[in-house]
Amino acid sequence: MTVPTLKPRLLAATAVTAALALAVTACSSSAKSTSPGTTSPSASSGSPSSSAPSSGGSVTVGDSTTLSGAIAQLGQTGLDGVKMAIADLNAKGGVLGKTVKLVSADDNITPATGATEVRTMITQDHAIAMFGPVSSAVAAAQEQVTNQYSIPMFFYTSNDMGLMRGGANKYAFQFVPNTTMEPSAVADYFVKQAHGPITIATFAPDYSFGHDTVSGFIAALQRLHVNYRLVAQEFPPLSATNITSYLTAIVDSHPDYVFNAQFGSDLVNFTKQASSFGLFQKTKVIAMYDYNVLAALGSTTPAGSIGFDRAPFWAMPELGNFPQTFKAKYGDYPSEWAIMGYTAVQGWAWAVEKANSFSPSAVASALAGATVPTIRGNLTIQACDHQAEIPEYVGTIAAQPDPRYGVRLWNQPVFSAPFSDINPPCGASS
Repeated sequence: MTVPTLKPRLLAATAVTAALALAVTACSSSAKSTSPGTTSPSASSGSPSSSAPSSGGSVTVGDSTTLSGAIAQLGQTGLDGVKMAIADLNAKGGVLGKTVKLVSADDNITPATGATEVRTMITQDHAIAMFGPVSSAVAAAQEQVTNQYSIPMFFYTSNDMGLMRGGANKYAFQFVPNTTMEPSAVADYFVKQAHGPITIATFAPDYSFGHDTVSGFIAALQRLHVNYRLVAQEFPPLSATNITSYLTAIVDSHPDYVFNAQFGSDLVNFTKQASSFGLFQKTKVIAMYDYNVLAALGSTTPAGSIGFDRAPFWAMPELGNFPQTFKAKYGDYPSEWAIMGYTAVQGWAWAVEKANSFSPSAVASALAGATVPTIRGNLTIQACDHQAEIPEYVGTIAAQPDPRYGVRLWNQPVFSAPFSDINPPCGASS
């Protein structure tokens, strides 16, 4: 695959007040853009000292994620969550008395581009922590760079279990259910719905996340002793628009259930094309039907299908007024990616305060094994592999729009799979 030309880098300097935070926008020119009244991170004096820092001044963090193309919605809404968390930190005086600035960039869903952007953020912008991206393939490339420079990396969308390397990387942290947890939660819910011998087909994007998620689902079915027969497996390219041949193979296999690991606009495209095949009348589909996908589908949403979501705001009362506050700022309710992005920033800031230092080594040590207060409650970060102990949510799509949001969400009650039930013990195989 040809590496595309790098898009102009986006500099979002989050100021002390929420008003300045609103001024952060994507810049299409070749020059970096900063919010009024701030200086470019590239002009700073470098990374802060590992000793207790003096108050005043600023520090920079980075987020290289997908901001264009078919899955840009995941990257952009996730970035909005990161921006809002930083704005909220700065409104309360920053972190250890320093204003936090954010530099962001579009990785073009390309590992080489993502890695280059992260290296530039670290070496030129002096970023002391990194967040993102969407694609696990891009995340793997970025992780190599952050590990080389001993910079903490916080994954809040990409979730391949291999990113944690079984805890071998001191500086990587995962604030999202991984590719063992997510399909295990779906299987736990699914086993209560399926009765007797069944046939299953799978459909997933053709890269590490898709393959690992499907493998995790099949492994979970076996663990739960489900009587099933696998009749088809299709792996279209990520962002493929013409999936007719893949769908034909699925339909021709006549499955009782289809497990689909697509997301975002890819899942919207699948649902619309699958409807034209009459698939939803013949089989039950299980997929990542989150708020944004359901809102995009509108009246064409397939009622009765099974959805899963990493952080559905409408099923998380612990969020309090966060969804309304987010909507007032960004014009829509927070996606799961926004919630997890916000939470990841909270984890980093808590560790800095706990260590009383911006030193990457001190921050990583403070966070491993810690319990961190966040908008979704207290989250424990496993010491063994740096996985946040969070649940996965599963439910059945409702036939009518939720009167609170005007979108067909899920029937109540929503199933919340506890972390202890869906994540294997450290050192155990999935």
